[in-house]
Amino acid sequence: MPDKIIPATYNEHSIKTLKWDGKDRRLLIGECLMLQLRRSSKTWLVRRRINGKASITTIGKHPDLSLKAARKEATKITDASTVSVFTVEQLVAKYMIEVVERKHKRPELSQGYMDRAVLPQIGTQKVRDITRAQLVKLIQDYSKRGARTADQLRSNLKKLFSYAVELGHCDSNPMLEVSSRITGYIPNPRERVLSDDEIKDMWTWKNNQQGWQCTEDNVRMLKFLLLTGLRISEARKGHQKGDKWIVPKELSKNGKAHWVHLTETAKQQLPLPTCTATNIQAWLRRKLGLDNDDRYTPHDLRRTCATRMADNGVEPFIVERVLNHKLEGVMAVYNRAEYEKERVNASISMEKVILELL
Repeated sequence: MPDKIIPATYNEHSIKTLKWDGKDRRLLIGECLMLQLRRSSKTWLVRRRINGKASITTIGKHPDLSLKAARKEATKITDASTVSVFTVEQLVAKYMIEVVERKHKRPELSQGYMDRAVLPQIGTQKVRDITRAQLVKLIQDYSKRGARTADQLRSNLKKLFSYAVELGHCDSNPMLEVSSRITGYIPNPRERVLSDDEIKDMWTWKNNQQGWQCTEDNVRMLKFLLLTGLRISEARKGHQKGDKWIVPKELSKNGKAHWVHLTETAKQQLPLPTCTATNIQAWLRRKLGLDNDDRYTPHDLRRTCATRMADNGVEPFIVERVLNHKLEGVMAVYNRAEYEKERVNASISMEKVILELL
């Protein structure tokens, strides 16, 4: 009978000084704790047996997770007396309440992927039993709806099972190495900017009744987006305060409260319609023609606003402030100025561009 392998003695200093010697290897640090040493990383692993089968759990990387913390986490995992029987349906319910609904602005989008693709197929299975091959097939079957929506499902599944690992319901994320290659989706950033004729045409649209929707209501929203550079969600849920349109931080994409100056022409578009962003997007598609591959979207109005401001001499970092984008590099760290006067002038210059076109 072979002798029991005694782990070598390591401390935090010796872990820090370990160097990759040209070959990936795993070092036994404790009874169940191992350190996987690679060229660019040191990863903590916990090795154990579950129902007679070997199981490896990734718990973090060094130095983000110290030796002391890794030992503590390894003990917690190996001391667990039962194997998780959590189902995917239970995981989804917990994930939606504790993660998505707290952090996402539109949790119904994630819920839709779960309801349509995930729960009908694997909802009753145990989280621990789900395999990568199973999830890849699920995503590829869903790709009949389109490569982009299949890739969104892939992204949602990756986050879902990452949460399952955190909760201890599975040892590793089966989606970890699954890339957009399996969906065939290639991101194609939009560069669409409205022409002079398109802006003038939009400004002439009249109030023709279309069921419960009025063209004029939607056009006022489009005009408002073009004049302010706001997103639909920011326009719908923000509020007016004097000459400013206020966007609370919880509605802002970067989590920072925001405002834009309201010109007289922007104020004329108020009050804005109460229908949803999806309603306006669908209405615009119908208005421009469903077969028009070059049609613009409401978000293209934001890009048009930024482009027209820049074309009329507004400094790029002022345009970024108007759009509430995060500044890059040194400016992101040190430049906290609000540039209120410059932002007001930028909005006025945009109004001037529109009025001159008309």
